[in-house]
Amino acid sequence: MNPIRQAHLRLVSEGEREGEMNIGMIVYSRTGHTLSVAMKLKEKLSIAGHMVTLEQLETAGPVSLSATSAELETMPAIDTYEALVFGCPVQGGVPAPPMVSYLEQVASLEGKKVACLVTGFFPAGWGRNQTVAQMREICESRGATVCGAGSVGWFSLRRKRQISEVVDSLSALF
Repeated sequence: MNPIRQAHLRLVSEGEREGEMNIGMIVYSRTGHTLSVAMKLKEKLSIAGHMVTLEQLETAGPVSLSATSAELETMPAIDTYEALVFGCPVQGGVPAPPMVSYLEQVASLEGKKVACLVTGFFPAGWGRNQTVAQMREICESRGATVCGAGSVGWFSLRRKRQISEVVDSLSALF
């Protein structure tokens, strides 16, 4: 075997796999829909060789549907991740308040590759697109490089296909 190829194989087997990233998934899910899509994405990223940690945002109490902010019980640290996926449902045409509160409290996303995942009841033009745009704006204002986003309409007759497409497209970003 070529000595250079042999050395490369040894380095890859002793250390991280080639292309492997440490990815953090920070998810808020009110009904479990967003979490179910995030878990499918986590599985696909893990199969691709990435180290993936899924952390759920937990609130200090119930969050009403009319809330504009939420007190968080958990504040997952993101320092150790090279890339992040932020996932949440649409609530009133904007990201769910726990996700907004979390993103606004994150000091910096400088140097982080970020993707956004959104689920919602209505068609994309009735809140999901706006939610993705707002999440992108907040992440970029914190220094992130937003590399993509995906959304799933929970009431869509194409929901299973949308989930598959979103999982495939987001996993291909990393």
